[in-house]
Amino acid sequence: MSLLSFKLGKVAYTVDLAVYLVAPSIAAASMFYFSERREAVPILVATLLGFVGWTFLEYVLHRFVLHHLSPFKEWHGEHHHKPTEAMGTPTLLSLLLIACIIFLPSVYLAGWQIGGGFSMGLLLGYSIYTWVHHGEHHWRGHNKWFRNLKRAHAIHHYAHNDCNYGVITSFWDRLFGTYCQK
Repeated sequence: MSLLSFKLGKVAYTVDLAVYLVAPSIAAASMFYFSERREAVPILVATLLGFVGWTFLEYVLHRFVLHHLSPFKEWHGEHHHKPTEAMGTPTLLSLLLIACIIFLPSVYLAGWQIGGGFSMGLLLGYSIYTWVHHGEHHWRGHNKWFRNLKRAHAIHHYAHNDCNYGVITSFWDRLFGTYCQK
């Protein structure tokens, strides 16, 4: 297994889950430690926008990249065939992409507070995605919200891989007409 392998193995997969459990807390602590108290509301608004941005990015990446562009569609197809295997974006790669494609440009364009807050919201969204997606394949649903997400994801995997692209929300699927219940 290399550092950039999509077949993570159990240890690397567990480390990835742990990193994305802790990363949003580190980002939030850093943001608020290095910012003035009066900047809290703009940071929180930017964080909310980053989180919503993640849900849209998740939908677009899943629908158009993971199902249509090589080599991603082949890698993702393997996940569809082996949904409980320890596969995913390697932690090093995902952290580098978030830092280089989201954080640095956001801070450059909008400044530390707004750009950092936006990046933090996107990181939070990715972290929630990581855990929810893991749960959809490995946990029972104990509340209605999670059972609905799990059911929609199961429909995507086993019945119609051309619908239900959202993992943490069905909002974009409903908006763009790609939501299905059967």
